Amino acid sequence: MANSRQKGAAFERDIVKRLNGFAAKAGFDFSCKRNLDQYQARDLCDIEIPGHAIECKAYKDGFWYRTEWWEQVVRASDDRIPVLVWKFNNKPIRVTLPLYAIAPDLPQDPDRVCVVFLEEWFKILQDNWHRYQQEPADELP
Repeated sequence: MANSRQKGAAFERDIVKRLNGFAAKAGFDFSCKRNLDQYQARDLCDIEIPGHAIECKAYKDGFWYRTEWWEQVVRASDDRIPVLVWKFNNKPIRVTLPLYAIAPDLPQDPDRVCVVFLEEWFKILQDNWHRYQQEPADELP
């Protein structure tokens, strides 16, 4: 059985692979990789894509994300959109993100979040990518 660090690294690699596949299919000009500096310094995200800081969590048991996971990615996000990608064994991958990442008319409040499946987040990225590229996250409403 893999230890928790190995399990987390494998999940991060899986998410990187999925993100890069999504970007290539959508015609987006980015490629991401794991942020290995996260093991050396505090408050760094696991993965970065333009305008987004992504934290990944994979656990054996559970049903819902933990508040401290969300707080961790918010601290690491700086002026980027925080994104928490998480899963438990035998459950689908879910994504927590701030509502302002979806609805530009909402205030930029990291405490107002939604949870979607990974495939839905990819649709959200595709629908909003032009806006993410035009406005820095700290200027999003």
